[in-house]
Amino acid sequence: MRVRLKGRLRLPDGHMLRKIEESLRVVSRHEREVLRLVAFEVFIMPDGPDELSLAVPLWPDADDWTPHIAALAEAFAARGKQPRLEFFQELHPRLPAALEAAGFACEMRAPVMALSVDGYPVPGESQVDVGYHRLDGEDEPLLRRYLQRQSVAFGGAEDESALGWLPTLRSGLNGGTVLGAALEREGQLLAGAVIQIGGGIGELAGVWTDPAWRQQGLAFALCRRLLGEYASEGYSLCWLSAAEGAQRLYEKLGFERIGTQLNYGRAVPSR
Repeated sequence: MRVRLKGRLRLPDGHMLRKIEESLRVVSRHEREVLRLVAFEVFIMPDGPDELSLAVPLWPDADDWTPHIAALAEAFAARGKQPRLEFFQELHPRLPAALEAAGFACEMRAPVMALSVDGYPVPGESQVDVGYHRLDGEDEPLLRRYLQRQSVAFGGAEDESALGWLPTLRSGLNGGTVLGAALEREGQLLAGAVIQIGGGIGELAGVWTDPAWRQQGLAFALCRRLLGEYASEGYSLCWLSAAEGAQRLYEKLGFERIGTQLNYGRAVPSR
């Protein structure tokens, strides 16, 4: 069945999810070692934290995932990393049970949402009294401040531990595979977001607002302008996985749910 996305006829959800999953694989190859197994593609960030390494399935589904999950775990272990997977439930319905039988646990379940940006508003001035800044790969002080304030917004520390993604962010901005922006007032970064692009499709990701500035429309204003700039560069589709409590923001921006993203990692033994 075909459904409409922002008033435009689009592909069935399953087909769109397959296109988005391929985009996820393309994005994940940036700055990572790539291992192609029989049923998974594995992306290892050698010098980064474990959460920056991941695997994405290559098959729509398998009758028996067991030997492939074992090979996946061995590939991560050989490189000193904890195994992680990101995939879409609707494309791999048997995989969650197989992972759990192998000792993995679901770390995230989130709605997958998509937006056709054809005809999206032309970028304009923000409707809030703050400065809008596009991220620049050559402005490392700004990128460091951006990642550290993002870490605080997500409940982390404002120190060097927040900078694991800095090389990939810098490279992506310089290579045109990442668009990003921040809102700033009086030298303080208040909100930020990036769009990671692969295979002609972008993922709106890492949307954050400083805890002291929430509920003031900053994330909406920022994302609306960044999406408009993304559309003005000729792209037509953007997707995201919505964090808990953020779905209403993305619906307001025009995104519609098309599936479910699952992230799995090795279960931590109970004590």
